Amino acid sequence: MMDKVLTDPRKLMTIELKNKGIDIETICVPDRVYLLTDDIFDYMVSLDCGEYRFPIGGKLWVLKDNPMVGFIKSMMCSPAIATQAEDLIACGVKELIHVGYAGGIQKNLYSGDIVITEGAYNDTAVARLYGFDYKYIETSSELSGELVNIMKQHQKVVFYGKTWTTDAGYHETVGQVLSYRNKAALCVEMEGVGLFTIAKYRECAASAIYIISDVFEDEEWLLGWNGEAISNAVKAVLEVIIESI
Repeated sequence: MMDKVLTDPRKLMTIELKNKGIDIETICVPDRVYLLTDDIFDYMVSLDCGEYRFPIGGKLWVLKDNPMVGFIKSMMCSPAIATQAEDLIACGVKELIHVGYAGGIQKNLYSGDIVITEGAYNDTAVARLYGFDYKYIETSSELSGELVNIMKQHQKVVFYGKTWTTDAGYHETVGQVLSYRNKAALCVEMEGVGLFTIAKYRECAASAIYIISDVFEDEEWLLGWNGEAISNAVKAVLEVIIESI
């Protein structure tokens, strides 16, 4: 009794959608949804490949050529993206893929490189609160493997491996970076564990694609926003997503 969870996302979404004149039992949401970081979402919208369809987890768009694939502007940090994932899953979404930015911590990574994660080291609170008090949270291996194969089929170079999720994006230390580098983490981000935890809890699939922005070198972050490497990587990833539907 004491462990009973008080909130049912499905009930909340049923009421929220009903108040907007939508019957949750009759809508057909996408099976797969890409959660795109702010400017990546904006660029996707500018490509005129989708249309806004549902007020779920924000504004859920669907691709014009395949309404079973959707995209949405992702929330930032693990607690927020976890709540967003709960809303999407409650309405019937089965696969969630985050596309965002990360800081490269391995010496062979550069701005504009593309990383697909097999799981993330847990430096957050969300996983523990959901009963997954583990140091490492895996992605769906099948979904992550599919993403790697799709990228390779489109001649895109990707790095596949572990990431590190932190709740303190402005407070990484040199010691932390070096420690996670030694554990073979490719990069650091703020959403992975939150998303992967909810997917496990709700028995859905989740993975993530990260574009390296800044890189760690000589005990500091080298900011990578000058030049076109990052924007070119964003374009490449979105082109693959659209072409592979």
